[in-house]
Amino acid sequence: MKSTIISLTWVVLFIFFGIYIDNKVESFGMEYIDDIEATYYVVHDGDWSKSDKMVDNLSKKLETQRNLWLKVLNHQYYDDIQLELNLVKNAIYCENKIRALEGLEKTKSILLNIIDDEKCNLNYIF
Repeated sequence: MKSTIISLTWVVLFIFFGIYIDNKVESFGMEYIDDIEATYYVVHDGDWSKSDKMVDNLSKKLETQRNLWLKVLNHQYYDDIQLELNLVKNAIYCENKIRALEGLEKTKSILLNIIDDEKCNLNYIF
């Protein structure tokens, strides 16, 4: 009886931890998606100095949260986001609007994939 209670307690804790992580990953992803969309409009308008600052802030913010999220997320996704943001920085430096916008869209897509992969739903069980 005692081992059954302990097992059930661990199962309940595991489920609550999974739901908590799901909510945190979604808020993490949506926060960055909002920042990327704001940067998208600044790049689209051609304000290169402001867009450079915005991408730098995104990269720094992502780097400060790296240790926390690498414990939970797939490392490849995180590396892909950093790679795309570096490509966006280079495109902004060269004032190449199309490449910068493309990189921002890829980054947004990666973040949406992270949110979908971490969701607790039946689509990703099988």
